[in-house]
Amino acid sequence: MKQFISSVVIILAILLPTQVSAHTFEGNWYFLKGEYKQADGTILKADNSSLVAVKSIKGDIFSLTNSENGVFLGYLAGEFLVDGDNYTEAIKTGTRTKHHGKNYHFKGWLETSEENGQTVTYWHHEGEVDGVKEYEVWRKLL
Repeated sequence: MKQFISSVVIILAILLPTQVSAHTFEGNWYFLKGEYKQADGTILKADNSSLVAVKSIKGDIFSLTNSENGVFLGYLAGEFLVDGDNYTEAIKTGTRTKHHGKNYHFKGWLETSEENGQTVTYWHHEGEVDGVKEYEVWRKLL
């Protein structure tokens, strides 16, 4: 019996950390700025002076809400699938039904810096959404 319990404890110790461990993108993020290249080559820019967006990621689930100039624009939510530096947002629900059922693929990387005695993490990502190439920078909320 003792050997059985020891074996179970060892198996749980091996398996549990891989199931509970978070990926690098997990957390709550605040939009800072973005650049969006349209199919015709036009480049649009946005920043958080008028666009407020927050993205929350926990394990394989994400949600995103945004507003512009105080007007709620909507939300999206779904699966968040990570493969190294690449990830996919698989939209399941949200206020914009045109995104439902779509998968958007991105390459993301983190950058940390010391600011006012605090470690700050920035999340850069690039990818394409409905034919628009985008590059965005988000800051992790503490």
